[in-house]
Amino acid sequence: MSFSFSNLKARRSAAAACGLTVLLLSGCAVNTSVVDPLKMSAQSADSPVVLSITSNTKDIYGFNMIKLRRVVAGEQRSDFKLVSENLVMKKVESAMAGDTSLFIGALPPGEYEFIELIDTRANKLLRVYSTIVGSFKIEAGKSADLGRLIVTRGNFGVQYGRSAQVASNAELIRRFAPDYSAMFGAAAGLGWSTPRHARDDVEQFARAHPAGAECAIEMPDGRVAAASRMGAVLIRSTQGLWNIINAQTVESLSCVLPVDLPNAELIAVGESGSLLRKARDSDKLLPIDAGNLPPGNLLRIGGNPNDGWYLMHRKGDELNIFHANQLDAGDWRSVYHTTVPGSWLHGPGLFWTWQDAGRIGYALESGLIGEFDYRTGKLTERFSPHKKNLTQFTHQANGTESVLVAAGLAGRFPDAYVSRDRGQNWTTIVSPFKVLMSPVAPLSDGRLLMQAGMYNEGALLVSSDEGKTWGPYAPYALRGAPSIFPSGLALNIMEDFNGIVSIYSSMDNARTWKLEHSNQDLLSIMQQLKQ
Repeated sequence: MSFSFSNLKARRSAAAACGLTVLLLSGCAVNTSVVDPLKMSAQSADSPVVLSITSNTKDIYGFNMIKLRRVVAGEQRSDFKLVSENLVMKKVESAMAGDTSLFIGALPPGEYEFIELIDTRANKLLRVYSTIVGSFKIEAGKSADLGRLIVTRGNFGVQYGRSAQVASNAELIRRFAPDYSAMFGAAAGLGWSTPRHARDDVEQFARAHPAGAECAIEMPDGRVAAASRMGAVLIRSTQGLWNIINAQTVESLSCVLPVDLPNAELIAVGESGSLLRKARDSDKLLPIDAGNLPPGNLLRIGGNPNDGWYLMHRKGDELNIFHANQLDAGDWRSVYHTTVPGSWLHGPGLFWTWQDAGRIGYALESGLIGEFDYRTGKLTERFSPHKKNLTQFTHQANGTESVLVAAGLAGRFPDAYVSRDRGQNWTTIVSPFKVLMSPVAPLSDGRLLMQAGMYNEGALLVSSDEGKTWGPYAPYALRGAPSIFPSGLALNIMEDFNGIVSIYSSMDNARTWKLEHSNQDLLSIMQQLKQ
């Protein structure tokens, strides 16, 4: 079964309208927070329960609240019920930024079912129907580990179900909430009252349709690799065919790095400290021993066997760059630390990362740009043009950087700049448009491409004089500037607010485009029929 995310604003308005109306007749309900097991009194009869949720969609930040209800003994089972009390569980580890959330609470003995999964930052909620997920039972004196729920965009809406890959949260608790580890040892029960539903194929669908293609990079042999959700790496053949390789875990991956190692041609990193390798002629992603790396989310990996390896690591608002001489079972030491923007209320601030053959770097919304040199082991910092706030930032492997900066004056739109020397010097882009949709993109021959403005017919313009003058180049019906790779291949990876990912390619310097990959079967079929 498939459903859509609902907007919380409408639900909040309805709740406000309840007033003093009788609860059971109106359908309004009292919200009661679930007790934190660490704060239970010694006399409490409540038992701990843990659940994690992984979302395979970009239109939420990650669920941070769950509503559930207690099932009344002997009641008639149905999808819709009037509830007098909602029990609310909140995310226990706010530093777990990403698509996976961890919830721990303590409940009195009894049977329960989920009502809603909520992301307050994205203002979205998902209604849960018990016939799909099922109910769970809390027994006195026995903790319950419900494993993982998976939420994904399907072909016709939002789907959810139980994970077969992640039946236990013990490792997640050990890394991100160790104070609770003693509560969920080998004696923890599975909790669920029924086995997985016969129609519950949500996890299989999500792993075959991961949402996203992050950190796309061209490999030495011309293939392209990109990180995605659901523990997936997307690999494009030189013929334009995309293959999906999944790890055993379902945590989102954030970046990939081509390497030349005896046991790996590709390294992938991601949330919850995911560190994986793909060997040549293999379709498996295998775990790498992370050594003494602390808990957190891995954003980027760079380096080489001679200079050692660098991991960009984030936990909450803390950003570290860790270095180790060896990748497997490495002795990771922080060589740089800073604080990055973002809040629990509004989600992550604007923040960009990159790596290339010689450096790993980042750019903050404030305009601060930093990069760590593998060879010298030193970090250098610089600023955006005129130290203005960044609204968009791109970095090319050859050192070209292109940005949009906030103009800061009422009635004006972001200004564009380009740098050919890693941000040491910036050249102003003289745009014929008031509105620029994205930074300019450099072609392999050095010319610059600009996407036509918001209110113009779709087109790309070209400049041969570093953005001083522009002429027509080619029609362009896609959003955002294309990414141009060293071989001349151009890709446009579009992800809309519904989590639908479409990857278009061009083999003639971004003049003509074709759809190569989508994470929605129906969309692919419709697009192919139009061509």
